[in-house]
Amino acid sequence: MNFFGIGTPEIILILVLALIVVGPQRLPELAAQLARLVRQARRYAGQVSSQLRQELGDLTQDYEDLRQELHQLREELRQQARPLQAELHAARADLETARESVEKATAKEEQPQETAKPPSHGKASTP
Repeated sequence: MNFFGIGTPEIILILVLALIVVGPQRLPELAAQLARLVRQARRYAGQVSSQLRQELGDLTQDYEDLRQELHQLREELRQQARPLQAELHAARADLETARESVEKATAKEEQPQETAKPPSHGKASTP
């Protein structure tokens, strides 16, 4: 038997000491008071435990509600982002096509300038 971490020999020793200190006439009254105190402590502990379970249940429900809302919000954001991502991809492809066109046009303009010789003015330079 173990009561609040106290074994049977310790309980017997406490009872013997209580009998010696309190006396045999007051021991039954003290035992009744102790029993009432233990019952009140158990009732209080039961109430506290019940209240904690209820609060924990409420907190758990609030957590689950928030978690569900967050999940729904995340899904809504993903759905709204898909068209934006498609538009961004299309815009990126358009920009890449435009860049390539500009590069080709620039390359074509630069080719004739490189092959053309500067016009001479008819005078030859003498050394």
